[in-house]
Amino acid sequence: MIVNPQLFNYKLIIGSLVVAIVVLGSYSFSSYNALKNQEKFMEQEMTLVQSELSNMMKLHDFERVDNQELKLQLQQAHSKLESVSDSLNLVKTDYPLISKYKEDIATLIQERRNLFNRIASILEQNAALNEASETKSLKLESNRLALAKLTEQNTELVAFVDRISALSLDNLSIKPGVTSPTQYNITTTKAQEVNNMEVCFTILKNDFASDGNKELYVQIIGPDHNMVSNRGMAEFGQEKLAYSGKTAVNYRNDDIAVCTKIDINQEKLLLKGDYLIAVFHDNKLLGSSKIKLN
Repeated sequence: MIVNPQLFNYKLIIGSLVVAIVVLGSYSFSSYNALKNQEKFMEQEMTLVQSELSNMMKLHDFERVDNQELKLQLQQAHSKLESVSDSLNLVKTDYPLISKYKEDIATLIQERRNLFNRIASILEQNAALNEASETKSLKLESNRLALAKLTEQNTELVAFVDRISALSLDNLSIKPGVTSPTQYNITTTKAQEVNNMEVCFTILKNDFASDGNKELYVQIIGPDHNMVSNRGMAEFGQEKLAYSGKTAVNYRNDDIAVCTKIDINQEKLLLKGDYLIAVFHDNKLLGSSKIKLN
């Protein structure tokens, strides 16, 4: 049997081409599938990165941060996130760039964590300071109320001590008189004749009162409501007392009789009517009485 070499060569070439076409087709199909898978993977990566960026940007609520330095840092971090987000929209399927942005995002995440930790620490310190301030305010208010209560009690105690230690008098009597040429005092109720008044009373015993010299003041108020024989003004702190006459006694915590004669040293004669005579120890009224002059 005779074989045609040229025909054999053609068959061999055709067979080789078929095999090559099959191999290339298989490779192309495999490459196409791999490319599609890579594009799908990069799209998924892009979606994840953009989602994480979006979540991070929502967390940057720097308007609630009072510390200006931290607020500025949060604003800068927010700007970086916006820049990365804008750049991602241009990247599309560039896997190396996506990987780079993932690394940048990881860095930004760490920066955000550090900032939020600082903010949490500051907020915790502020809360502790506010609590301490409120506690201090409560203590101050409590102390103020306690002091006000003590002051009130002290005022009441002082008033009580003043009441029980105050002098008191009894048997207050007034004898209006006129001095005769012989210096003998004659009692009279005629207003035009009276040129003196003798005021007598008894200072009563008080075991709670302090002993020693006591200044006693007498006021004589006429029917015209004016002071008779005004001899001056005694001062007791912020208070003042006008008086017609005064006397001093040595008090020894026992009953003591007191009489003082007050000269009527006014140019015009006394008016007819009622006269009020009041006795004071310092600026405290001990007692009063009235007489009528005709």
